[in-house]
Amino acid sequence: MELEDVFRAHQQAVFAYFLRLVGNRHDAEELTQETFVRACGAAVRFRGDAKVTTWLFGIARRVLLEASRAGLFERRPVLPDDPAAPAPEDGPEDRLDLARALAGLGFMDREALVMVDMLGFEPIEVAGMLEITPDAFRVRLHRARGRLREVYGRD
Repeated sequence: MELEDVFRAHQQAVFAYFLRLVGNRHDAEELTQETFVRACGAAVRFRGDAKVTTWLFGIARRVLLEASRAGLFERRPVLPDDPAAPAPEDGPEDRLDLARALAGLGFMDREALVMVDMLGFEPIEVAGMLEITPDAFRVRLHRARGRLREVYGRD
């Protein structure tokens, strides 16, 4: 595994993950950088038992949780001109509404939605990253989608 290739292949997705969860570009950049610093240090222990993305996002999640516990970021809405913003077909107002709705959800709901609906992970992969059963994650995702529909007000 070449770390430079891993960085190139996954940097945007890791950044999008953080941006959606912390809602601040600067914090997302800092967390992304910390994730890849830790990945470099942990690469010698990577045995290939999991996909590189699963391993890398496991590191990213730990970085995020540590930063959260330390109070290193604030939750702010993400503006629709961010490259990681969702792109509904309806227009800029809809993107802003969706970004606000997503920002209004709790951390676990946002995380589930970002990982599956925005970054394209399979629910079973995310369950492994979160160290919960696939059924428990599917329930979490279903509830998160329901809460987003309530807040966003659209189907």
